[in-house]
Amino acid sequence: MREIDEMDILGFLRVRAWNARKKRKKKESAPSFIDKVWPGLKP
Repeated sequence: MREIDEMDILGFLRVRAWNARKKRKKKESAPSFIDKVWPGLKP
């Protein structure tokens, strides 16, 4: 219980928000080109 009382809640929330932003950015889709999607397709 002592650790909970001494915990820096604002710092903890800041780290959680940073982690959430990092995960969201990782989930964003990057633009792709047809060569990457279908590498076997040649004109």
